[in-house]
Amino acid sequence: MLNARVEEAKTRINRRLFEKRTEEEASAPEPSAKPARSINISSRAVIIGALVVLALFITAYVLTFVLEKGAYQRTEDGSIIPGTYAEDPTLDGIAWWQFLLAPVMILSPASEGFMTVWAIIILLFIIGAVFTALDATGIMVYMVEYLNHKLGRRKYLLLFMLAFAFMFLGSTAGMFEELIPLVPVVVMLSYAMGWDALVGLAVSVIAGCFGFSAGVINPFTVGVAQTIGGIPMYSGIEPRLITFALAYIILMGFVFPYAKKIERRPEKSPVYKADLKRKEDFRFRLDDFTEDKGKNKALVWFGVWMLVIVAFAVVSIAVQALADYLMYIILAIYVIAGVGASVMCGLKGGKLLKELGYGAVRLLPAVILILIAGGIRYIVEEGDIMDTILFHFINLIGDSGGFTTTLILYLVIFVFELFIQSGSAKALLLMPMIFDICTLVGIDGQVAVLAFAFADGFSNVILPTNAGLLLILGLTTVDYGTWFKWSLKIHLTLFAATIGVLALAQYVFYV
Repeated sequence: MLNARVEEAKTRINRRLFEKRTEEEASAPEPSAKPARSINISSRAVIIGALVVLALFITAYVLTFVLEKGAYQRTEDGSIIPGTYAEDPTLDGIAWWQFLLAPVMILSPASEGFMTVWAIIILLFIIGAVFTALDATGIMVYMVEYLNHKLGRRKYLLLFMLAFAFMFLGSTAGMFEELIPLVPVVVMLSYAMGWDALVGLAVSVIAGCFGFSAGVINPFTVGVAQTIGGIPMYSGIEPRLITFALAYIILMGFVFPYAKKIERRPEKSPVYKADLKRKEDFRFRLDDFTEDKGKNKALVWFGVWMLVIVAFAVVSIAVQALADYLMYIILAIYVIAGVGASVMCGLKGGKLLKELGYGAVRLLPAVILILIAGGIRYIVEEGDIMDTILFHFINLIGDSGGFTTTLILYLVIFVFELFIQSGSAKALLLMPMIFDICTLVGIDGQVAVLAFAFADGFSNVILPTNAGLLLILGLTTVDYGTWFKWSLKIHLTLFAATIGVLALAQYVFYV
């Protein structure tokens, strides 16, 4: 009898404790909906990226001792004169102190292309500042919640639409670095849809890069290369349109099944553990979405200005004077769009300045990686081996014929992407000589333009010397090793497809 009473008392106490705990949980304030940070450099990605770039940095210096020094004669505009290469042991090469200071030396006016480096760095700081301010208002997470609310039941339609939009921008306006600010947003959207960071990167970064590579009317690769070769600008569009379609099919053929798999079994993602923490930071409230008129207005403001950027990029294809100032115009528009949207959401005065400064500082690790990567090019140029490397590749091409020559041209341009990321700069350096080789072996110049567009394009998101890629990965949970392993099969498939398009162009379109 006593035991029964004791058990009954325990039951009453436990019930009261449970009821009290339930009341406390019900009355407790909801967790603070602190805005997620989309601009957030991953320390692991920075470390791995730094190790890879440092290895290449040291390798470049070693090559200055291994390879003979030499140079081509050049015209007044800097173009190489074919057949004029000569070894020159008297060339000074690069001093040890120049090697150590190479990442800083590329910022000097004495370094070729220093203005481009400065423009990229300033762009990154502005990206960090603007998007951190936007994050502080909560508008980035709100946009993801809004898209999920409107298209959540048609998430895979959104997946296909996003990939096509990024490919279109890359292929028509030649946009790649300009798309970087949108990548964190797409990754956030990927989280909200139940996928991982790799899906977000694929439909934004890879899509933009594949479009850039197809180069339907890309002014920075196809446009410049055809101008150098005296070919009507944007002529021969048929094989490039075929490439665009193939690239889109290949990309979605990999990404769509992968997204379905990750949605069913999230633990299969290579970045599953890293993504868990980032997803918790976002604190999405997707099932209880309430529209905010102020944030809607800010999103419209920001979206309109992004469309203005696209419009300027398209117009710059025909107006060279505008193209020369496009980067500066884009910088100004990002500031207007981001600051304006932040103010509309209530972030003003000192708080706005604080967030802007905080965002700029957070991108310092990415800037350091960019400087080290740029130092590789500086070492090769100042070490007087750039022309030597070019000469040996040209010799290799000269001994070949037919389609083999086309494939070697593809490889040459791809290798030079390690040292020169700018498509326009690479075209000015390589295309005059490549067009001469094509004339000698009977290859149409349009085939050379295709090979150039392909090699310069898709290599942007596979080679660790690309500053934009290092920045993009640093903004996510994905390190370079994981990225390379996961995306390699997509790139190899596209590589095989582009070889097929080159063969089609050489033997069907331009016989």
